[in-house]
Amino acid sequence: MTPTAIMLLGLFAFASIVTIIVIFTKAEQQRSFTQYREKTITTLMPTRLQAYERITLYLERIDPTNMVIREQLNVNTSQELHTLMITSIRQEFDHNIAMQIYISEASWSRVLRAREEIMKTINDCAKETNPKASSLELARKVLESAPNECSFYVNRALSGLRNDINGYFTTK
Repeated sequence: MTPTAIMLLGLFAFASIVTIIVIFTKAEQQRSFTQYREKTITTLMPTRLQAYERITLYLERIDPTNMVIREQLNVNTSQELHTLMITSIRQEFDHNIAMQIYISEASWSRVLRAREEIMKTINDCAKETNPKASSLELARKVLESAPNECSFYVNRALSGLRNDINGYFTTK
């Protein structure tokens, strides 16, 4: 065997070993990534589901119909009810604001829009009501306006949340 043939044979053997090492390394990286991804999903999924549950509960709690029923008995005047409802919406929001990192950006935008529309409706109804009037007067105006003004945005946000959750469980 000539020195050139030996050199070519050695070069071929070296290239083969490097190729095997590269293939093995890539396979090992892929396996490690898959394990990491599965572990992340199993760790993160319960937290994500809890975030969707909390945001759903938030939307239900700030729904004007539910708020009027819950808060109206605690106050006497229209102004007190207005203040209590707006404060309640803000406190609920502040309590749940961290949940935005676990839900889709589109769903979070719909939640914000529903919140804005609810607050706008309550504020508009309060402007039309004498602040010293009975809380029942503001409650009546809110209950008359809410189905027209707020329901669309609340239902849209809830529908988006449901679609997100269904997407997690649909095979791709």
